[in-house]
Amino acid sequence: MRRALALFTALCPLLAAAADDGDAALAAALAQDHAYLRALYEDLHRHPELHDQEQWTGARMADELGKAGFKVIDGLGGHGRVGVLENGAGPVLMIRTIMDALPIAENTGLPFASKATAKADDGTAVPVSHVCGHDAIMTAGLGAARYLAAHRNAWRGTLMVVTQPADESILGARKMLKDGFVKAVPKPDFILAYHVLPDYRSDQVAWVKGDVLAGSETAEIVVRGVPGHASFPSDAKDPVPLAAETVLALQTFMAREIPPLEDATLNIGSIHGGQEVSAIPAEVKLGLSMSFYGETVRDLLRTRIPQIAEHLARAHGMPDDRLPLVRFAPNGTSSTYNDSALTTRAAAGFTRALGAAHVIEGKPLIGTDETVEFSKAYTPAVPMMFFYVGSSAPKALDAARAGGAALPSLHAPEYAPDADASLRTGALALIGAARELLPP
Repeated sequence: MRRALALFTALCPLLAAAADDGDAALAAALAQDHAYLRALYEDLHRHPELHDQEQWTGARMADELGKAGFKVIDGLGGHGRVGVLENGAGPVLMIRTIMDALPIAENTGLPFASKATAKADDGTAVPVSHVCGHDAIMTAGLGAARYLAAHRNAWRGTLMVVTQPADESILGARKMLKDGFVKAVPKPDFILAYHVLPDYRSDQVAWVKGDVLAGSETAEIVVRGVPGHASFPSDAKDPVPLAAETVLALQTFMAREIPPLEDATLNIGSIHGGQEVSAIPAEVKLGLSMSFYGETVRDLLRTRIPQIAEHLARAHGMPDDRLPLVRFAPNGTSSTYNDSALTTRAAAGFTRALGAAHVIEGKPLIGTDETVEFSKAYTPAVPMMFFYVGSSAPKALDAARAGGAALPSLHAPEYAPDADASLRTGALALIGAARELLPP
């Protein structure tokens, strides 16, 4: 009780601000649940799990949704769950949250910092932490779910909370879909997804109309040659200079063939080949990542990269059985486009809940998200909106923008959100949007 009172007292300035230009009654009701949510957040933070290993997290989310009154559907995408709460006739709103953590050692100094370890995909032991803020994302979503379940007179329709696994591998949504998501749950009329972001104040949400996140592809090019002794290069076919030419040719392709008004990136993040300085290796491997907004650009990337690699190899005289191998990873996904009408309505709900001073127009990012796969699983695609919940303490962000110390970014070992404010802001934003989209 003493801790709950202290937390409520700490939130009083936030409640006062909400009374000025937000929904004071809503803020006060949510504040009553803050001690519970804060304890949940710390527990999730202490128990991070890697993608496809979210057994404890999935069970905890299912338990929390069940206690709030949701019917819980499990067995989707491994450890994914869906909570469904029917509240009379009306639209179906899907809120997507994400569960997995990263193989990064936390360096936040928090008293509840993660000390967890796990086995990575290659079997090696790695530290694990929530330095992408998925613990805060889950907690904000549950805060909204708990409020809406307890205040069913404020809305009508069906609320669906999806707890998705494997966000970091960009495959979790498709695993849930493969396991029968579409048949197992009600068809949504709207989809909302969100992420914490240190670019914004922890008392703000940011919305974007249209393109909000880029699509992505990753690929590996195995530039093959004919190995031999370095003293007899004419008896071999050296893949090293061919790999170097391929790197330059791909940069030229991006500069000269991608339309200038299209946003796209291609990064060659790894080059590996050879073990002995006096030997010509058999192959050189290039690792590529690509980002884009338009599907036309995506098609061009997937078509031209193999062509460029092959024809350069032919120009070097590579035999047919030593032409490059180009493999695109299965986690490529489309860009995320925010439906205009849905975004307008959701932003109006944000404003009523938080106040106009706490709702801003943001900018699109090159980062990637998989919520679009849920949207595209239906024909026509379900309108969706992805937004950002600020995670930086206002004074710290102001100081950084004024030339002070830079704040840790997502995936940095030192990253931690300004938790109390971010949890409150995220939950209020989701509640406001839900009440707008599911009117009584």
